Amino acid sequence: MEGDQAYMIQDFLQVFLMTMVSDIDNMLILGAILRRHSNFQVPFYAAVLLTFTRTLYVGVVEGLSDVPLFHVLTGFILLIISYKLVTKLIYGVDLVRPARFSRSIFQKAKILAALAATDFLICWDGVLIISNISDHTPTISLGIFCSLLIALYFLRLIVKLAVAIPWINVIAGGFIAQNAITSIAKDPWMEEWIHFADTLVPQVNIVNTAANGAVIIIVVIGLVTYIKDHRIFIHRKF
Repeated sequence: MEGDQAYMIQDFLQVFLMTMVSDIDNMLILGAILRRHSNFQVPFYAAVLLTFTRTLYVGVVEGLSDVPLFHVLTGFILLIISYKLVTKLIYGVDLVRPARFSRSIFQKAKILAALAATDFLICWDGVLIISNISDHTPTISLGIFCSLLIALYFLRLIVKLAVAIPWINVIAGGFIAQNAITSIAKDPWMEEWIHFADTLVPQVNIVNTAANGAVIIIVVIGLVTYIKDHRIFIHRKF
């Protein structure tokens, strides 16, 4: 029982942190909608709505897990996501709040609908990441909700942190790459290939070796990108 609770806490923290990191760019888009329409007056309701929709999307992805080559496809998509994550830097966006004014329930409903529609188009990278972290729906929902609530309430602070500590993306990218290889290995189509590799090199765990190799490659790419872009940024600044 204690072991199950420990795994649930671990899954919650992973879902929470990965949603937070993968959502930085998404939050800039959603924050622009909130800033333009409602002066950040509906972050709690937005967090509830987006938690429900994203949990639903995760369930759809998990329902497709038995489809042949699905894990291979999602694994390669995750590798692309991890690469993009470590090769981008966010230098900040001016987030200015407009003057406060009240909104009707109908207008807030329209704003929430706009948020849900926009989130549907931009959140699938995070959905694929989360679907490979945990199978427990309550844990997934709680992790997503806490991450979204904090991100929507403290959007400007999170963007500043992303600017000040861009290597967080490198760590997250390595984690996503590891999950990508694990996802590919789950596919039934890969079972024979993995078995063949294990018999060919029995002293080596092929899946773990490939996952660790992917982590190293992504982290190295991220560090090189960070050093290169950091030098360019300093050069432009001075």
